[in-house]
Amino acid sequence: MAETLQDADRDRLTAYLERHLLRAVPLDGLEIPALRETHAPFATAQWCWTADAAGAVELLSQPGLAATHGPMRDGLTDFLLAMGTGNLLLRRVAEAGLVVDNADPRNFAITTATHEFRGDLSRGVVRQAVRSAPARREFHHTGHLAEFRLSRTRHCIDVEDNIDSFGLEQRPDGVMLFHESVLRGSTGLLRKTEQVVGRVRYEYWIEPSDPRLLVQVTLRAEPGITLSDVRLTTAADELSGEALRPVSRVALGEGREFRHRALSGSAVSAVLEGKTADIISLIEDAPPGAANGLHLRPLSGERLLNVKAQSVDGRLHWLILRYALPELAGGASFQVNEARLLTAGTLAAAMPSYAGILYDPSILSGRDAGVTADHGVALNAVATQLLFHARGAYPLPEERVAMLRDWYDRHLDGLFAGMAEGDSLPARRSYLRSLSFALLSLDAMQRHAPEPRYEAALRHGLDLLLSLQRPDEQGGAFADQDQAAYLDCHAAAMLALSRIAMSRQDARLLPALKQALGAIRVGSVKVPLEEGLHSLDTPFVRSRRSDGRWEDDGGFWSFKLGLLLRALATMKLARQSGALALEGSQLQRLQTLNDLATRQLRARIRPLGGTLEVLTSPVAQEGNAATQPAAVLGLLTPDAAVAAPASAEQAA
Repeated sequence: MAETLQDADRDRLTAYLERHLLRAVPLDGLEIPALRETHAPFATAQWCWTADAAGAVELLSQPGLAATHGPMRDGLTDFLLAMGTGNLLLRRVAEAGLVVDNADPRNFAITTATHEFRGDLSRGVVRQAVRSAPARREFHHTGHLAEFRLSRTRHCIDVEDNIDSFGLEQRPDGVMLFHESVLRGSTGLLRKTEQVVGRVRYEYWIEPSDPRLLVQVTLRAEPGITLSDVRLTTAADELSGEALRPVSRVALGEGREFRHRALSGSAVSAVLEGKTADIISLIEDAPPGAANGLHLRPLSGERLLNVKAQSVDGRLHWLILRYALPELAGGASFQVNEARLLTAGTLAAAMPSYAGILYDPSILSGRDAGVTADHGVALNAVATQLLFHARGAYPLPEERVAMLRDWYDRHLDGLFAGMAEGDSLPARRSYLRSLSFALLSLDAMQRHAPEPRYEAALRHGLDLLLSLQRPDEQGGAFADQDQAAYLDCHAAAMLALSRIAMSRQDARLLPALKQALGAIRVGSVKVPLEEGLHSLDTPFVRSRRSDGRWEDDGGFWSFKLGLLLRALATMKLARQSGALALEGSQLQRLQTLNDLATRQLRARIRPLGGTLEVLTSPVAQEGNAATQPAAVLGLLTPDAAVAAPASAEQAA
């Protein structure tokens, strides 16, 4: 299929990345090329995302661009390698920072490069969420208790109900939040007398360059009062509200040994008793790239007595860590420390990596500790480069090839381990767009370096992908479980199936692709914006909501049109190769969709300083690093070069 772009336009579109978005970021003592989010003056403009670099690497790995853009390809590949040096493929890089948006301790608001903190210290409420998380969720660092025995009487005090002082202190190295509670106890056999027996203070330290929340708890006994069987606690509360992304187990680790304690029913249970732990993790049962995770490291582990969990219908609601001291004399203090790390997404199969970050956060070197949601896009960028190198499109040093293969295998294993449950890949842990690109990467690897492990992963992943197609009466589109259908995810599935159809026999592919093509409609979609509804005539997919109404998603965002164009071109390529038998009406539908998407995407291209920029939407005034590669790949035919026989390409 002929390319729809002239070489001059292609080069100007590609030059936009280098002239307007390319920057160097310091990672592990090196200056490594990356793409900033956008050149527009937005608050997040200088953030550098792994997925954006991966999209650009696949574009720059095309044989027609190798001669002029090889150095940029290699530089951005270095960024991908640096974002996945271990078992975690981290999502972005951002400069350290901390802003106190509201210093009122009753309604404080703090923003760092990685997190947002909100709450009311007068009630002991500290809420934390990850900035720009794929599935935003606030975690509550609250629910604390103080326990002790006074004479023969056992007391359990709710810390938040007894707060009498609180505050927010801004310091040169960060912010310290605190709340302090008075502890009262009763003594006497015949006449009970209540008195103040101590105070407990909770401090939360937030620093610009440390993604951890550092917690320090201090209990001080009043002079002349001796407390015995003292228990200090730290807790996380209000965890059961996310029914679609529950925390259904608690992960515990010591050294290299990790185990999971499943939760069931509605009860309080001990998940750790009489043992120490380097890390305790609470991870949503969700796709790895979207799963929020809260990781706790007891820095006073020698005092850890047990860890208890309260579940509601099998979902974790409240977790409490109890630290013990046999006796606390009057005027003395008992102190415990803890480090907490909130991540989005989270790879449950890489627990030692989180323990390492909690021990020494400097190893992140500016990286966000969350894993990328577009794992498969990064895998495909590396696999595409390896394929074209193997076919002689451009040379790579053998050391480089070995490094890329090792990186690919490590993160392929990580993605599938993160999705797996035993020997199966449950639909609830898949992210359709990432899965589709992971299958594209496996198709590329099988074309030049076939291995049984790649075949097994491709087979299992293909089974999962096909299971995600909704029946016609529900719209017929591909969609993640319990999610609406999105045009980009649907197009990614079509792209993967079309290319796989050219390399393997599978009777399920043709009917799935015919249904997928028929599921794309053309019409007016209403897009809610701040200034009101924006009406757009566009290709779109639809799905039924729980209330029975239809929900539509079209090509408002330009990268979705790019993905759709690429999928349609690859489907047509599969038909031309004899892999897909499409009828006349289907070919006409394919062409109609292609023409409309092409016109809409071309209307969003504007000149910028000698380059061409693709605007992110029809109402935007700027492009970005996520849109440009997807749009350019949609206007080219990159999958034709991948699907071409190796001998034919080498001869060319």
